[in-house]
Amino acid sequence: RLISDDFQQAFEEVDVIMGPTAPTTAFKLGDKTDDPVAMYLADIYTINTNLAGLPGMSIPAGFAGGLPAGLQIIGNYFDEARLLNVAHRYQQVTDWHKQIPTAFQ
Repeated sequence: RLISDDFQQAFEEVDVIMGPTAPTTAFKLGDKTDDPVAMYLADIYTINTNLAGLPGMSIPAGFAGGLPAGLQIIGNYFDEARLLNVAHRYQQVTDWHKQIPTAFQ
């Protein structure tokens, strides 16, 4: 409940919350499969959204070392339309969603 209350306080001032999806870029295929702690920590930025029951999504936001990075967008309860609109507008002014990571080429 405390996590949800913190988000509600933030949504009194902002329409959406944006930040990284993960603390690192995507892993190369097959990396970290034998490291469950690294796999768990990759989800650390999305856990609060899930615990609060808020809608959230990740969209492509660039590359680092040829590997993709994600932008997480979190919306308020029952405000999925705004969330989708923000993601759509972001993709209209960027082309990250059209690029292929060089690490996979």
